[in-house]
Amino acid sequence: MNMFLIMDGMKGKLLILNIAWAVAVVVAFVLGGWGSDPRDGASTGKEFQDAANQVDRRVSALGPRASNGQGTTAGRQNAPGQGSRNGTVGRRMTSALAELNPLQRNARVADILINLNAANVGEVLAAFENAPRSEEANRYFRDFMYAWGRLAGEEAIAYAFDSESPRRDSRAGTSAISGWANLDPEGAKEYVAGVKDERSREWMHYSVMREMLQSDLDGAIAYSEQNKKGRARGVQIDQLASVIFEERGLSGMTEWINSIDHTSEQNDMLSYKSYAAGVALDRIAGTDPDAALKFIAENASQPFITADGLERAARRAAGPINEELDWLTQLPEGLSGQRHAIGERFEDYIREDFAAAGQWLASRPLGPTYDEAIQDYAVSAARDDREAALAWAERITDEKIKADTLRRLAPRDPEKRG
Repeated sequence: MNMFLIMDGMKGKLLILNIAWAVAVVVAFVLGGWGSDPRDGASTGKEFQDAANQVDRRVSALGPRASNGQGTTAGRQNAPGQGSRNGTVGRRMTSALAELNPLQRNARVADILINLNAANVGEVLAAFENAPRSEEANRYFRDFMYAWGRLAGEEAIAYAFDSESPRRDSRAGTSAISGWANLDPEGAKEYVAGVKDERSREWMHYSVMREMLQSDLDGAIAYSEQNKKGRARGVQIDQLASVIFEERGLSGMTEWINSIDHTSEQNDMLSYKSYAAGVALDRIAGTDPDAALKFIAENASQPFITADGLERAARRAAGPINEELDWLTQLPEGLSGQRHAIGERFEDYIREDFAAAGQWLASRPLGPTYDEAIQDYAVSAARDDREAALAWAERITDEKIKADTLRRLAPRDPEKRG
């Protein structure tokens, strides 16, 4: 019996030891000892999302605010508690950028950027500052700026445009505003509205709109109308039209154009709508040339139907250049821009095949619609047959165009020429 009592006592002690060991394991896990890979100080994707949602974008992730001229360089020390484990993530980025296998390199860089957070952004930036420059490295850097923009948009933008930044890059600045807009479009729009440099503001505006296209097409359309001038406007409208066409088809394209108010003198939207209409006609004519003709006919009296838009539509609506010209002649007679569009395409036809261009023009009923085409042909024909060129010039109905053509065909005075 004593033996059984001794065994029961030993079992009790073992049970107590097992319970104590289990408690120690749980405590260690809770305190973070086993909660992450010891080789990597990066947070998980969920932690990055939580950090991005909570970070105050007005406060620099590198310490002081970037906008006050301090803390914009990663070489400066991080604020206490902001560095990750002995620069682990920075070393991983340096190694990833040097990876020879392009597939592995892309995957490794992406993994670090997906897990970027306020604790490691400084050392990742330092890795880029110290890495060799190349077009590929610049692309990765802009991806980093996108991720940094999600964390601290204003600071990332300030770094990109700071003349003292080792990696100053305006394109990286627009990447940062894109990242900011992806997470907080209203905050990004508010920031862009306050940018004083017009060119920078236009491209930032485009970047914000591009992010909005992913989740708020109607909002992106409305926001786009605030960007009325410059090359950025053209790129913006092109991308906007592509998404509208993909998601809403031909009817969506026409509804979009019809919704743009160009009548108010205060909002100066005619130029915007004219370009947008040309882009829309390009998409519509490439899919259904008859639908493009119908849209033009319905808006024949509107000032936003321009020669550039008509020419653009003709190039998409037909095949060979003579068919493009035939398509343009089907438009309502007297349509503003039609004569110039025909003249522009016919000028290219002359360069492509002078004889065929002459045959096409001779087969037409002529009249005001063809005046510019006749002028182009007469000037070209004068090189070989001035009398024939003069005969063509006499068939021009617009007196101003005719006078200009005859002046160009007149023989030059040898004395004045010398």
